[in-house]
Formats: sequence, C-alpha cells, structure tokens
Amino acid sequence: MRVGIITIDMPPYPCGVGDYSARLADAIRSTGEDVVIVTGRGNQNEHVHVVEYGLGCQGLQKLFQKLEFINVDHLILQFTPLTYKDMGVACFWKRCSLRWRTSVIVHETYFRTWWHPKSWINGLREKRLLKNIVTHSHFVFSASQPLVSEMKGWKVNENIQLLPIGSNFSLVAINRELTRDEFGIDDDEIVLVLFGGGNSLKWMKRYVYATDALLYAEGVKARWLLLGGIPESWFKLGLHVISPGRLSEQQISTWLQASDIFLMPHYAGLCAKRGTLMAAMQHTLPVVGTRAKMTDQFWEEVEGVCLTSSYFSGGFSRRVLALSLDRELRERLGSVNQVYFQKHFMWKHIARRFLEAVH
Repeated sequence: MRVGIITIDMPPYPCGVGDYSARLADAIRSTGEDVVIVTGRGNQNEHVHVVEYGLGCQGLQKLFQKLEFINVDHLILQFTPLTYKDMGVACFWKRCSLRWRTSVIVHETYFRTWWHPKSWINGLREKRLLKNIVTHSHFVFSASQPLVSEMKGWKVNENIQLLPIGSNFSLVAINRELTRDEFGIDDDEIVLVLFGGGNSLKWMKRYVYATDALLYAEGVKARWLLLGGIPESWFKLGLHVISPGRLSEQQISTWLQASDIFLMPHYAGLCAKRGTLMAAMQHTLPVVGTRAKMTDQFWEEVEGVCLTSSYFSGGFSRRVLALSLDRELRERLGSVNQVYFQKHFMWKHIARRFLEAVH
C-alpha cells in the first residue's frame, strides 16, 4: 500500500503536526508500506513532495493533480480548524474520497466558548467544516476520546476511532547530574516545566501564580522552565524563570531530563492529544494537570498523572508542593509514566493500530 499524508508545513518550518506526520510516516514505512508526505512548505526529498498549493480552488486542483501523479492508494489528511477554514476544502476532500481510500486525523476540534463572542460564529463554521470532512472520509481518527465520542454522536461516519499521539522528540542520552550542573541547577532545586499550550495555558495563569506563591512561601528552591514558545511576559513570578527560547529537538530532550515536574494547568484540561504531555512521560516526568471537558477518562487510572480541579487552584498547587518535597515519589511516578508511554504511545504501536484499522 502506498500511503500519502497531506500536511501544511514540514521542517525546517516549525509545526507540531508536520513533526507528527514525519514520525508517523517513518513508523508506517518501517512495517514495509510506502509513505509519501505532500506539504505546502518544507524541504523536498524522496519522501516529501512540496506543492505550494494554497487553499483556493486553483491551489486545491494543483494539489489533487499532484496526488494523482504520485499515485497513492490511501490518503491521510492532517486536520486542524485553524489550517483549513474554507468550505472549499470539504469539496476537495469529498473528491479525494471518491478517488482514493481516505483517512482524516483530527488534531484539534472547533473552538467555541460563551465568554468569547467572536468564537460563537467562528466555532460554528469550524464545526460545520469538520463535520463535512468527517462525513467524506472513509476513516476518522483522533487521540482525544471526548472528541471521538462527539464525532460519533453526529452519526455521519461509523469508522471513527482513537489513534494515540506519540512524542515528537527522541530521548537523547545524558548524565542528568552533570547536565544540571552545567545549567547551574542545584541538586536540591526543583525545575517546574510549562511546555506550549497556547491560550489554554494562558487562561489558567492563576494556577501558575498559586503554585509559585505556595512554593515561595514554603521556602522550596524551585525554578520555572518555559518551553514551546511560552513568553515570560505572560507571568510575573517570584521564583526564578528559565526561558531558553527556540531549542533543537536534542536540546528539548536534554532540558526535560534535567527537570523534575511537568505541569499542565490547561483550560480545556489535560488530554491525550498533546504531544508535549507524551514527551513529558517519555522523559520520566511526573505530571500535574487540570481535569476539564477534554480530559480523557483513562488518565484517572494512570498513577503518574495527577488530575486536579479546573475550578480551584489550591489543590493543584498543593499537589505540586507535595511532589517538590518528595524526591522518591517524583522519581517513582516519573518511571511509571515512562513505562506507560512505552506500552501505549510509541510510534510503532500507533502505526500498527492505524494499519490494522484501514486494511
């Protein structure tokens, strides 16, 4: 089977979905299948075709002709609502599904909330487009159980199922003690990681402030590590802040291994469609997050992931404090998370689940 993957950006352009596409392609390719990626921007090679197609009628026609030329058997669309806004994409995708077997991997859903009036209209449009894409796909996948359940409730497609997301980073070998020493981090100092999350994190600043204030008041030696484009300007913190800026994949792995606790106080809740969460588990970090509408039920059973209320920041900060004061507990829960990651979220497992579903 020759699989084609459509994604907007590939390296050197920063894009988490592009990184996901490359990892999934490599994993599928390792099973003996052939995989090509078709992208709007990136470095072209034998496995990556760059087509500056745009999302208008002419651009999508150009993309369709390219897909015919490379002669795929199964086509995957990497979908986010911020990337594909025009309903013309739904017509293009319907045409693709008449020509090839198709799958859509839904990374993000539509956004709509009562306190942001503009989102009422935009969210309605995004939901309509997503429903059309789901309707015109042979197979539909998402790493989010709440999103899978919602799409099943539309009753427009019977082939909707979970497909886990993996980590976009490789685990590099380091000496943790020497690395922390090089970074100027004392042995008894706690490094708290915030990694990406965008507005879902920004809207939960009170959790960061509550944690900062509690650890400062209790005399805990700690630092904040801001990764994934989180600006220092979002927060005014009492504890020291490390903001290393844009890092390579290897540098991110090094920083994660030099850290102690991974925090996800997200408005939508800790959920399985966050590659940063997978990277934290891969790198043996215990996780403290908030429970909200997008939180998958199975996280309640993962010992190394602690879920707290998304309405009260006190429980969140106290849980971080408890982990900060107990090195043995931190290390044990971090190891539990890494084992869970290796069992469920390795790319080879994800590729196998995809192939079993579509064959």
